[in-house]
Amino acid sequence: MIRKLVCAFCVLAVCLVTATCTKLDNPGPLALESSKFADAIPDDYGQLVGVTQNPQNPQWVGLWFQKSDKTIIAVFVNVEQRKISEKALTIPRK
Repeated sequence: MIRKLVCAFCVLAVCLVTATCTKLDNPGPLALESSKFADAIPDDYGQLVGVTQNPQNPQWVGLWFQKSDKTIIAVFVNVEQRKISEKALTIPRK
């Protein structure tokens, strides 16, 4: 009896959670913006939170920053040529 009651409660909970789900708005493509400097990373990009290497192009690394408003900015650097990409990827947080 208790097992049936627990199962019924779980099914009800899953149904309620599923019924309350709503699809998020499609934010569209992410923005690539021109870098402010060709030889430096602006301080207003915030704290460095991660570094990733491109597996197809190992000479390119992504430096991931978080601004004070939680916006994420990725700056791409070619470590062999010692050059910063002309574009930075901005990912807003909501």
